[in-house]
Order: sequence, then structure tokens, then C-alpha cells
Amino acid sequence: MRMTLPALALGAALLAGPAGACDPEAMSAHLSAICDAALAPARAAIEAALPHATAAERALIARHLAAATEACEIGDPESGARLAGTLARFAGRIEGRAGLDSALLASLR
Repeated sequence: MRMTLPALALGAALLAGPAGACDPEAMSAHLSAICDAALAPARAAIEAALPHATAAERALIARHLAAATEACEIGDPESGARLAGTLARFAGRIEGRAGLDSALLASLR
């Protein structure tokens, strides 16, 4: 009887197939939400730094922001978060070059 119950539970789980697993749509939506949350501070930093960016920097920012947004939309939080970090660092460099005292830098003091 001890072996029968675990075997029955395993069999029921296998028979349930994908319906017994987590909902992939819900998981993707949660991953996208996590990614968006990681990208939000980077977007804010970029918005503050953008007026001080060169045309080449603006193009680079637009490309990276589009890639990060796409990563979040497809549920790839690793890529989205990595690009968010890159964008935030880039915003910091622009703000530093412009001599700005950003909210991000002030929070680190």
C-alpha cells in the first residue's frame, strides 16, 4: 500500500500532462512584469539623461531600450534586466559628464 499511493500520484500527474503544470501564459505574464519592474528605474534614469546625450548616444539608447522592451514582452527577464543595468550605467555616465547630481547618485550617498 505504501508504494501504491506514490505510484498513483505520479501516474495522475503524468496523465494530467500540461494541464497539471503551471499555466505558461501566466508564467510569461509574471516574467514580463518582473522584467518591466527591473527596467522602470533605468527608463527613469535615461529620461533624465537624454537631454544631455549626443545624437549617437540617443541612437544607442533607443536601440538598447527597444531590445530591453522586446525582451520583457517575450518573457526573457534575464536579457531585459541585463539591458536595464547597461542603460542605467550609460545614463549615469551621461549625467556624470554633464555634471548633473541625479536622484540615483543622491540615493547612493
